[in-house]
Amino acid sequence: METEPLVRLRDVHKSYGRTEVLHGIDLDVPAGRITGLLGPSGHGKTTLVNLVVGALVVTSGQISVLGEPAPPRRVKASIGFMPQSEALYDDLTAAENLRYFGALYGMSGKAMDEAIPRVLEIVRLDKDTGRKTVVAFSGGMKRRLSLAVALLHSPRLLVLDEPTVGLDPVHRVRLWSAFRDLTSTGATFLVTTHVMDEAVNCDDLVMIHEGAIIARGAPDELVARAGADSLEEAFLRYEAAAEAATDASASASPTEEARHA
Repeated sequence: METEPLVRLRDVHKSYGRTEVLHGIDLDVPAGRITGLLGPSGHGKTTLVNLVVGALVVTSGQISVLGEPAPPRRVKASIGFMPQSEALYDDLTAAENLRYFGALYGMSGKAMDEAIPRVLEIVRLDKDTGRKTVVAFSGGMKRRLSLAVALLHSPRLLVLDEPTVGLDPVHRVRLWSAFRDLTSTGATFLVTTHVMDEAVNCDDLVMIHEGAIIARGAPDELVARAGADSLEEAFLRYEAAAEAATDASASASPTEEARHA
């Protein structure tokens, strides 16, 4: 029996004033897999994940998360969210930040005592923070601590917006390996990225251009389908095809549209 997707979007539109930034998005996020949203900055990826976690509300369409309509208030404790902007307390240490957010998640003291060393080890902050407060952290350390906050309560669904921006290649590789390990224990990931060599680590990849999905599938399938030699080349080909289709639609007269309907 096929497992229901943990996240489902149907004909989702999002507008800011008169400007529509998402155009009829249909998307399923399967359980136990890493689904990546790939596209340039400013093309709707962050808006989409903010809709999923309930930070924004759709203009039209439907979203369900863990079986609940968005915004997913009743299942919020089962979601881990890492936004692009860190929401950390500069005057606290890494462990103190995690204790604060653990309390917000409703975790007991014992659960936090067990979880904090685990997530600090995953993000490689277990040996070099000590009593150092977050104000003294580098940008990369803050990104890793933000990820630790999202991982802390062992959520079923992790929504990560550009989780490795600003990290060096070694930490990026380690984190993607950790994501893969977590999927083997049942976690599900929805991850945004604009980095092609990271996108190949996803099980399912959704390419987004100007607020619309232009291609989807496994990374190697997308490359093969485009007749390309790399994921970057494949994206450029799907992007060009989408732009050509938009130009053709815009230039078609009503008579021509009716004739081809």
